[in-house]
Amino acid sequence: MPKPILFGIGPESLADEGLTETIAPWEDALRAPTRRGSFEWWYFDAHFDDPATDPAARGVTAVIVFATKPIVRPGDPLRPNLSLTITRPDGSRLVRFPILSAKEFSASREACDVRIGPSRVYWSGENGRWVYKLHAKNRGVSADLTFTGLVPPWRPGAGKSYFGDKEHYFAWLPAIPFGSVEGQLSYDDHTYQVKGTGYHDHNWGNIPLAKALDHWYWGRAHIGDYTLIFVEQIAAREFGSVRIPVFLLARGEKVLAEDSRYLTMQARDFVLHPRRREYPQEVDFNWQHDSDQVCLALREPKLLEAVSLLFVLPRWQRRLARLFANPYYFRFHAQLQLSIDLGSLHETVHGPALYEIMLLK
Repeated sequence: MPKPILFGIGPESLADEGLTETIAPWEDALRAPTRRGSFEWWYFDAHFDDPATDPAARGVTAVIVFATKPIVRPGDPLRPNLSLTITRPDGSRLVRFPILSAKEFSASREACDVRIGPSRVYWSGENGRWVYKLHAKNRGVSADLTFTGLVPPWRPGAGKSYFGDKEHYFAWLPAIPFGSVEGQLSYDDHTYQVKGTGYHDHNWGNIPLAKALDHWYWGRAHIGDYTLIFVEQIAAREFGSVRIPVFLLARGEKVLAEDSRYLTMQARDFVLHPRRREYPQEVDFNWQHDSDQVCLALREPKLLEAVSLLFVLPRWQRRLARLFANPYYFRFHAQLQLSIDLGSLHETVHGPALYEIMLLK
């Protein structure tokens, strides 16, 4: 019999976690122990397409992740690492992934304030907004950015899923579902002034992801006044391969739909990547409750990143690990058609979206 999955939703779950409906800054602070068996990361991404961006850097994207240990090694002791990826307008990438000693890590439990060697990100509430100051640097690449939340932090219930019992969990907090980003990027021996849009979330837990989940599709978009987060997670066979969807549709600061029970996903027209992993050319998410419906059609995916998560292991360990699993990550930019029929609201809009596919087996 499959083991159960318990979802942290409802007033009782909030009370158990010491939470309220209003998200507090401490929720984005250090939440998990740094010892063996627990993991945690703070993820930031930005797309610099504002006219104020240096023309030579317009269209650049940046992804920065502060983590307590590599995602495929939750059983390790504290091994702080910084993932810094700059994707140039032509699609070529600069990737830095330094792993530092435990003594070069610190994190507050009162608000997000994480330091890994010379890199740091910290929360700075300003004028009622959630604001983050970020500095990341490694081997000739650096980012000095300010992220400002334009849509308030959000979480589905308590933001936790428990696997098998109330001791083993995976948690998630989108602290900036959509925001503005500005500052400087330095790479290729130049420093560029940049301005654009961004996103920040925070994950932590104490169950290896490959033990809890088989795969996930995760995406986000901001089109006109609408902000979207859409997720399809499939649990591991041990937990019955059940679906764990997540959905947010907001207009401005008002949430229009968030009950993920009504979300389904279909993927079609799969193609084979050179590394023998498949991904779809068409992805549809459909949220429907009674006569209310929201449809998302993702088309024309442009592959931004494709990487085996085993790259953090020594070469000899990679060969051995592939005998059992080869977790793979894809990241895409796509065109999104968003069709909304909610009560008296009927609208169809088009715009860009980012989404990823994580294959954990």
